[in-house]
Amino acid sequence: MTLKNQKNHYNTKFLKGYGHSISVKNSKIILKDNHDPFSEPTTEEWFVKNMPYEKIVLSGKGYVSTEALSLLSQNNRNVILLDNHGKPVTFMNGMMDSLTATKYRMAQYDTFRDESKCEYLSQQIIQAKKESQLKLLKLIGSEVTELSDKENVSAITYWKEFAKFIPEKYGFQSRNQSQIRNSKNNATDIINALLNYGYSVLAGEISKYVCGFGLDPYFGFMHKSHTGFQPLVYDLIEPFRWLVDYSVYKIANNKEKRNRIKLKEYSYTKDGTVVIEHALIKRFLELLERQFSQERKYDFRYGKKTESGLKSVQEITLAKILIQSLLEFCLMKKDSL
Repeated sequence: MTLKNQKNHYNTKFLKGYGHSISVKNSKIILKDNHDPFSEPTTEEWFVKNMPYEKIVLSGKGYVSTEALSLLSQNNRNVILLDNHGKPVTFMNGMMDSLTATKYRMAQYDTFRDESKCEYLSQQIIQAKKESQLKLLKLIGSEVTELSDKENVSAITYWKEFAKFIPEKYGFQSRNQSQIRNSKNNATDIINALLNYGYSVLAGEISKYVCGFGLDPYFGFMHKSHTGFQPLVYDLIEPFRWLVDYSVYKIANNKEKRNRIKLKEYSYTKDGTVVIEHALIKRFLELLERQFSQERKYDFRYGKKTESGLKSVQEITLAKILIQSLLEFCLMKKDSL
């Protein structure tokens, strides 16, 4: 999706359909997309260092060679495998193997055992999530300026207000599941379905950073008893969900009709589950990537800064900064996030 006079991002590749694949031939990564069973599959060939995609999202039945996975991991390319409803099956990214990673994990486990530190981190995550939700509501024109400190009450208010800004034809009333869990309940409207895809891709991005630093994704601080997904990723995704929510809002209300959600681009199964066409998912993921890449001023101590003392940082990079702060907290190099 190319937009005039705007920076265009194509570093997410979406492969869907029976028979899609990632393989290696003549030292090149071969990406095969077969989302349309009535047409010839499309194929791309790249030397991995020249490949423009930072992450590859797979959905449906396909094939990925171990050689391709190894090559992609070595070059910091993220592979995200989803089921046909946009829920995460697995994330494949490189692991940090060093004494530093061991030190980080030991500090993480020590923090996990400290109830007072876990309580502090939980409150920080909840507060950051609430602030991000209020920021989004203001951005889309809501007059809501406060959310409850109780997470469940806050969520009800947030989604009820968010629904007011989604066209009625899409049938969205509220979030029908928290998603990043292995739930049997699939989305029954297109907005929830797109939220599923967006949160899964966001979680894949967070997981890449978590594993990249050598942390254990299965030891979280807020969702300690969380089953069915990586608790630490589930913790860290909370303040950044608004990026997905805003992308869904934008595609539902796009001024250009051709970029909006079209009713013909999705259908329903007999049990009422939404099935989305390839073109809509692709368009949405490209929009989401643009949102990840948006920059804002941030007080970050590394790198070149502006005269104001702030640095321009991409929205998704803030997740990496948060994890760095968490590491310093666990290592007791700082007493707050």
